[in-house]
Amino acid sequence: MGAAISAIRDIVRSILATITLLQGQYAGFKAAIDHASLSPGLPVSNPTTPYWTQDPPYPDLVKRQSAELPSEVDVAIIGSGISGAAVAHSLLSASHALNGRAFGKIVVLEARDICSGATARNGGHIKSSAYDVYPRFAKTMPRDRAAALTRFQLKHLDLLVKLCKARKIDAAEAREVETVDLFLDDESFKKAATNVQETKAGLPEEAIRIWQREEAQKKFGTGQSVHGAISYQAGALWPYRFVTTIWHQLLAEFPDTLSVETHTPVEAITTGAPGTPKDYPYALQTPRGTIHARNVVHATNGHASHLVPGMRRKITPARAHMSAQKPGGLFPADHGAHRSWGVVYEQGFDYVTQRPPSAEDAGQSQGDLMLGGGFVRSPKQGVDMIAVADDGASLDGLTLAHVAGVFPAVFSPAWGAGGELKQTWSGTLGFTGDLIPLVGKLDKSVTGRTPQSGTDPGPEEKPCGEWITAGFSGEGMVWAWLCGTALGVIMTGRENDDMAGSPGLPAGRLDDWFPREILVSKERLRSADLTNLPNQL
Repeated sequence: MGAAISAIRDIVRSILATITLLQGQYAGFKAAIDHASLSPGLPVSNPTTPYWTQDPPYPDLVKRQSAELPSEVDVAIIGSGISGAAVAHSLLSASHALNGRAFGKIVVLEARDICSGATARNGGHIKSSAYDVYPRFAKTMPRDRAAALTRFQLKHLDLLVKLCKARKIDAAEAREVETVDLFLDDESFKKAATNVQETKAGLPEEAIRIWQREEAQKKFGTGQSVHGAISYQAGALWPYRFVTTIWHQLLAEFPDTLSVETHTPVEAITTGAPGTPKDYPYALQTPRGTIHARNVVHATNGHASHLVPGMRRKITPARAHMSAQKPGGLFPADHGAHRSWGVVYEQGFDYVTQRPPSAEDAGQSQGDLMLGGGFVRSPKQGVDMIAVADDGASLDGLTLAHVAGVFPAVFSPAWGAGGELKQTWSGTLGFTGDLIPLVGKLDKSVTGRTPQSGTDPGPEEKPCGEWITAGFSGEGMVWAWLCGTALGVIMTGRENDDMAGSPGLPAGRLDDWFPREILVSKERLRSADLTNLPNQL
């Protein structure tokens, strides 16, 4: 009888603990929603230092400023990460063919050092997990549209690798890899295997292989904790070096058109002030002076709603953790630079790329591992990371403990001595409630600003307005470049042109490769609300 009563007490305690946990998560998420309704503010001035930004290839770019700010510009791009670079690349690459619609002056405004936001802080993983992405989209839209969005993500792999090759950006270490997702529980693995079959029906061209438990452990040298694996194609690169090289090359190619102004945060944007030039209705206020612009591009991802109030709760910041690690001495050498990884478990996952070994590694036979994740390992299972836009605060100890230990645990005993946690840092993501970016022209109901510039431009005139490309939901390497490129196409009025294509720009009309579901609309703003995020996760 005593044993029975003890068992009942344990069950009751377990139930009460679960109820308490759920109540805490609900209260935490409600607090996150309330916080997301406020401005995320400007990027902090004292961020953590990423591994990627050390030894920059172009030191003169890091804090680049002109002697004086330009007073009037056709386009002001706020943000110097991958999305801002893609917009500038798209606009400038088309300038020779646009005649009257070509933009005469473009300025890039960055609050901190060049490319110091999320682009310089992620894992450099050009990875779209089609078996996860396609079924998720197919739950809320027709399957052909889910396939279009998934293929849009997948297109980034070939495009970015070829762009780096065409522009000779060797420092970016862009490469295709075999990516392997390792599953740490049966339920997650079985669900993923079912999703693979659904995905192959919708995207038959995708080569995805399922590895059962024993063959996965043998093939990839993991320990007994791995319950199965799924492998497919992905890519990796050094994102900071990729983007800073793009800026270096564009500045050399277009010295009279493009300027980059670091440590020049945009504190406010106003319209209609006395003395505002008619053709440049937007006044961008910075600590270095005011710039008047005909167009403003918001390429600030998790910080976008600071200057666009209508985006609050539509693009919500979240804090994530990253690390650079030296692999243990027994980590299988044949993984090398041709593999990347995912570690998948109930409610969460981690992502891992590995740099190619180089002379910089001081005799190290393998390149460093770039491992991020552990989002749900924080004290409130990740809810306390939502609506946080501070990449300078102290890192979360529980998350770091997970990030530091997950690979040695998964590969044990094939890890060995000599492994090292070399560096840790954080970054700010920008989530939408439907996990799809927001790209396009912003209505005055979203910005709260009305440009006093007369009627809309005719077909041969330059556009005027505010634009956005943001909300990449932690998958910027397979969203951001083509979203920024598409925005450049839209701004220059080339949507209906059958373009030949060039490095970084797909061939054909915009509708041939850019899914319309990404465009800003009233419907999208409703689905992007933070309250919809639990339905996606």
